[in-house]
Amino acid sequence: MNFFFFSIFLLINFSTDAMNLIDEKITKPQDFFEDWEYISDQVMGGLSVGKVEILNDNKFFLRLSGDVSTKNNGGFIQVRKKLELNDKSFTGIKIKVRGNSENYFVHLRTSKLIFPWQFYSAKFKAGESWSEIIINFNEFSKSNFYQPASFSPLDIESIAFVAYGRDFNARLEIEEAKLF
Repeated sequence: MNFFFFSIFLLINFSTDAMNLIDEKITKPQDFFEDWEYISDQVMGGLSVGKVEILNDNKFFLRLSGDVSTKNNGGFIQVRKKLELNDKSFTGIKIKVRGNSENYFVHLRTSKLIFPWQFYSAKFKAGESWSEIIINFNEFSKSNFYQPASFSPLDIESIAFVAYGRDFNARLEIEEAKLF
């Protein structure tokens, strides 16, 4: 009987402690890209070009790469996933990344944001070797003065990994991404 309650306790704790954003679907690209989409500033006339790929280097990972250009009022490429969260206890995101030693961003959009250019943002650097980065939600900054200063995890509608804001060659690789 005690084993039964202990098993239920473990099941509940492990299922609510983290939400894996890059899950087993990564081994099946056609299924994975049903949840994740590539977007660039070309949707608004920008000139950035890029792509998203799933690669395998002893473990599957997601690669966002391309040329970010601020010409013609552009300046971003991103890979984004829509979310529906039912757990208000999430307090941040943990990622395992590598790249070309450039700065990248995690962007969150919430149900409280009206315009497509509004988001909450947190910057991180992706070095040449795999590294784990933890970003708490209270570390995210709002993009505009007229949006709420903070947000509830229940309001998050999408998460994006973004190369943004300046002219550069982007290469961001993501092996893990979990809300905690």
